[in-house]
Amino acid sequence: MLTWSGRNARPLDHTSFGHPWPWDPHTTDAAVTHRETLATPSHPHDTPLQRFGATLRYYRQQRGLTQPALTASTGIRHRYLSQIEQGRRNIAVLSLLRLAHALEIPAAWLLAGLDTHADLPLPPTSALLPSRGVQDAVGTPDATPPLKPDDQATLLPLLGATIRHYRQQRHLSQRALAARTRLAASYICDIEQGQRNVSVLSLLRIAEALEISVAHLLVPLETPQRSAPPFTE
Repeated sequence: MLTWSGRNARPLDHTSFGHPWPWDPHTTDAAVTHRETLATPSHPHDTPLQRFGATLRYYRQQRGLTQPALTASTGIRHRYLSQIEQGRRNIAVLSLLRLAHALEIPAAWLLAGLDTHADLPLPPTSALLPSRGVQDAVGTPDATPPLKPDDQATLLPLLGATIRHYRQQRHLSQRALAARTRLAASYICDIEQGQRNVSVLSLLRIAEALEISVAHLLVPLETPQRSAPPFTE
């Protein structure tokens, strides 16, 4: 899957958000929901997209990167990146993965601080790929190189399979999940079939409806092929 070195990376200072942000890939999550009631580093009443933009800007600046530099490493247009940081764009999950990959951090870190389910533990790494069919599709860690963050043909089916795994674990039909998220049942079906590059806000609504952290949905897309811990100071 996607890899990151974690060189000099660390979670955003949790004191700015008024609640702890523990991060351990095996015990806790750093992800988000679509709720708008939690505090942000600067403006408590910012929208989720504004808070996401502020978090992205924090990590970009922590890396010592300008917007043009991040644009060059992600292929995302400068104007579009500026609008993301201003909270004016609801980006798709593949764009989220590209940004996180360029910043060498887990995608969940970009969504942290808004998650009502952040304290839920992640399942063991061995359980993160929800189906044998998807594992066969993406290959085993020893057989394939890391996926690129824009590998739509593999990442979207994997995300869909992960969502289906948690939906079925909750004994929910696609129609029931659609009702909980206020998304169309056909849209849920398309996501699970890997035919939709789902937006971040829709992903948040799905995670909250499933009563899990968004990290539960993102980690299978990012589980690195490694023999060493992913995060180092």
